[in-house]
Amino acid sequence: MKRLNWLRCTLIALIGFFVLLQAGCQKSETPAPTAPAEETPAAPAAKAPSKTDPGEMVLVPAGEFILGYDKEAASAPEQKMFLPAYYIDKYEVTMAQYMKFVVESGYMAQGKWRELWAPEKADFPVTLITWKDAVEYAKWAGKRLPTEFEWEKAARGEKGFRYPWGNEWEAGRANTYEAGLRDLAAVGSYQGDVSPYGAMDMLGNAIEWTASNYQGYKGTKAKAKEFGDNFRVLRGCDYVHYGGPRQGAQFHLAYRAYYLPDAHFNFSFRCAKDAPAAGAK
Repeated sequence: MKRLNWLRCTLIALIGFFVLLQAGCQKSETPAPTAPAEETPAAPAAKAPSKTDPGEMVLVPAGEFILGYDKEAASAPEQKMFLPAYYIDKYEVTMAQYMKFVVESGYMAQGKWRELWAPEKADFPVTLITWKDAVEYAKWAGKRLPTEFEWEKAARGEKGFRYPWGNEWEAGRANTYEAGLRDLAAVGSYQGDVSPYGAMDMLGNAIEWTASNYQGYKGTKAKAKEFGDNFRVLRGCDYVHYGGPRQGAQFHLAYRAYYLPDAHFNFSFRCAKDAPAAGAK
């Protein structure tokens, strides 16, 4: 009898032990509640670039402006020049615009601009084109290349500013070497690089072809062997060159670069066209 009671007690104890063990296992299978994680503040949304119309032009009214720079022989002497009214592209011609031209006209470009083409760069200035490539586009668009005088007035304004915004250098306003990008940017990305007439990117981004031969200015004392009909003038700075003061040197919008017409480096362009005379219908 005592043995049966002992067995009964032992069995009851074992049953209780397994019940507790099972309850414990079920509890361990249920993940413990965790404290809610702190929310990470969302990063501010990137500011969308201003909407641009690559075909837009700005008016440069008729009148005198200050041409040249006395401290550089090739750009001297400073002088006043009168120009009739004209329009100039607000932005450099983009890759998308140039692609449209090539597709619709069947033109075979001399330069290697296609090497830089990518859909995400459609709004970047077209580069790696020759002077002729720029001229042919302008004709197709019903426009022309600006003369170097028209380009300079559009960039500097009547008062002959050193930079599009004035005479004091401000790093970061234009896509020059100082800005740190060290690459092309979509046209109009640097809102500070705007001329008195509203033309964008005339200091930075890409150097631009003009219609002009590299000749001496009226009254110049310079006698460069390059003067003549062989070279074409380019204007502006770009992302690989310094735009501001450095070691005594300083870029300015009167600076004249020149290359053979078949050169195709980081060269872009914008177009111009005559404005109707006052009172003309």
